[in-house]
Amino acid sequence: MRSVLNAPPRPHDRAGNSTLFSWAVGPDHGRLVVACAPGPDGVLVVRISGDIDVTTLASFGSHLDEAIDERLPFVLDLTDVQFCCASALSILGVMAARARRLALPWAVTGNNSVRRPLTAMGMADRIPFCSDLDDAFGLVTTEFRLGGRSA
Repeated sequence: MRSVLNAPPRPHDRAGNSTLFSWAVGPDHGRLVVACAPGPDGVLVVRISGDIDVTTLASFGSHLDEAIDERLPFVLDLTDVQFCCASALSILGVMAARARRLALPWAVTGNNSVRRPLTAMGMADRIPFCSDLDDAFGLVTTEFRLGGRSA
């Protein structure tokens, strides 16, 4: 496993240049990059890019656990995920149930490689999916202000 510390945020990053951590799995284990940064209104941004497949699934799950362990409202940004295997959906389902138990507002944003499997598996009612990052921030901050749950 190879670590990458201080990967630069994307240019349109609302979280700015304050990456808390960044981690990458090298090509011998698939390609998955995880970066975590504070966002507006105290919302944590967990940005994942690469492929979520059998080689990166365990890492994906452990990083989502770490995000929930922070006990902060968060946005899971999967916009740069090129492939999302069906097993990742079960991890998202477990994460959704845990966030619900903790009354932790959260949302997911991503492209068609994430949206299509969520829709096909009928998980749209459990996973708060937003079409873009701004909508995800809006949903999470609204839920946080109301003290409610987003999923």
